[in-house]
Amino acid sequence: MKIRNFHFQTKELTSQELLAYETGVHLGDGSLQIKNRVYRVIYSGDIRNDYDFYSRKIPEIIKKLYKKTPLIYKRKSDNTIILILNSREVVESKVKLGLPVGNKRKLRNIPEWLNKEELIPHFIRGLADADFCLSFKKNRRGINCEPRIEFFTNNKVLAKFVYNALIELKFKVAYENTMNRQYKEYRIRMYGNKMLKKWMKIIGFNNLKHISKLMVFEKFGYCPIRLTTQERMMLLAPSSGGKLYYSLLL
Repeated sequence: MKIRNFHFQTKELTSQELLAYETGVHLGDGSLQIKNRVYRVIYSGDIRNDYDFYSRKIPEIIKKLYKKTPLIYKRKSDNTIILILNSREVVESKVKLGLPVGNKRKLRNIPEWLNKEELIPHFIRGLADADFCLSFKKNRRGINCEPRIEFFTNNKVLAKFVYNALIELKFKVAYENTMNRQYKEYRIRMYGNKMLKKWMKIIGFNNLKHISKLMVFEKFGYCPIRLTTQERMMLLAPSSGGKLYYSLLL
């Protein structure tokens, strides 16, 4: 794998592909609010890992799709970055697309327009950029070099759709139901280099959080756990404070 394969240029997507991607992000970290005549779209992520994604990439996509610019807030008390778009027009358009008012727990059906062969990889990429976990587990020698792609959700409809879509794409996927506190949780996992290479060929990532892990893995043959995105970028280019590798992704 080469660095250029890690990054999907959203500017190369059609409007429908871009909308499918943004809908995946929305069902990962977004929600709709309608209250007291205020119509609001909210996205939130971890400021330590998702800052580039939610401060730069998602605002660009929103501007392309809706001709709107969201407000960006940093909530340092809980390390959260929040995007807020106040727009009745956008909220109503999202509702028409089949998204629920509230968050993904309220999703009852996957919108029919998304269930198309050419759109599914873009939808899953958006969902993965927002809500999947890429990690490198320890091998028998204690080295973090065994890739694992995971998705945990409380929404069975979303979990089943993603699982079935990945099976259709010929991924080898593990699926399980479990309990997390008082809620049912549905878990999807893929293991190993073969599945990671297939993922990068068919779906890929567009969030620096995931891309930086892949670049560290490519350079060193392993990826340490519990590092922030910035710390990984500094590992890759310590003399430039991570800026050199970051510039490759612009």
